[in-house]
Amino acid sequence: MEYLNDFRRKNLRDHDRFCERKETTTIIPDRLTLRWWQLLCAVSVGNIVLWNLAARGLPWNSDGYRSQQLALSGLFVAACAFRSFLPRVDLERICLWDVPLSSVIVGRTVATVAELCFALQCALLLFKLSALTGSSVIGAIGLAVLPIIVVAELACWFAVATLNHIWHAVEEFLWSVMIGLVASGLVLYWRHTSEALAMWVPIGLIACAGAAVLILAVDIPLYITRWRIGKRAGLRYLRVVEGLKDAVVRRRVTQTRDDWRKEVLWMSLYFSAGVWVSLAIIFV
Repeated sequence: MEYLNDFRRKNLRDHDRFCERKETTTIIPDRLTLRWWQLLCAVSVGNIVLWNLAARGLPWNSDGYRSQQLALSGLFVAACAFRSFLPRVDLERICLWDVPLSSVIVGRTVATVAELCFALQCALLLFKLSALTGSSVIGAIGLAVLPIIVVAELACWFAVATLNHIWHAVEEFLWSVMIGLVASGLVLYWRHTSEALAMWVPIGLIACAGAAVLILAVDIPLYITRWRIGKRAGLRYLRVVEGLKDAVVRRRVTQTRDDWRKEVLWMSLYFSAGVWVSLAIIFV
């Protein structure tokens, strides 16, 4: 692991090699990896169809709330489809296909827009529940959602720029906080409403619980483990500006199972169940 002691120099060397060369080695596709990618693409196409059906199902005189949710969900669906067709892992700088749009900086920008849209969807939902119940507490929770996710996105960008996995752990922790707040808002709505309990409330709580378990039990431990491995190896991190420049051009194309194995779970759930939640919020 001696090269890790001069990580910055290695990155610059990789950067130069990427800029100067066309890939001369033949990429041997892994069948299971390609099957997984094909499944992601199929799900994404289905999600686009579902969003179009949702758009057609809304009446022309639909209120502003549903129209806003539809627009935000549309951006989220489109971004997740983009990321499904061109998967990449930011800090490892790996991607499935060697095309310009596989750039880490492009993918991270698309992801940032999508995640802010999803956070706005959650905030709008909480504001709506606050108006329906007259609960100022639910409204206050709604106000907290977007700032938390803005900070989470900044942490993610620090991770991408510096190659320090601990920032990804911070990002995921903030997402778990946001999910907890949304779940709290649903519980408060449940307690305030005098009507029969709508099915979407327990389903929403189950979705929140599942997402929190995935983040706290899988994602955060994974990033902390990677951070500890780098720390033990004497890994040196990039400066922010240097890292952003690196993220623009450097990427390693790989279709091997070992490179993608640890990413399959979160990507599969994110680009399927995560999108379905976004679509469902339109009709809540």
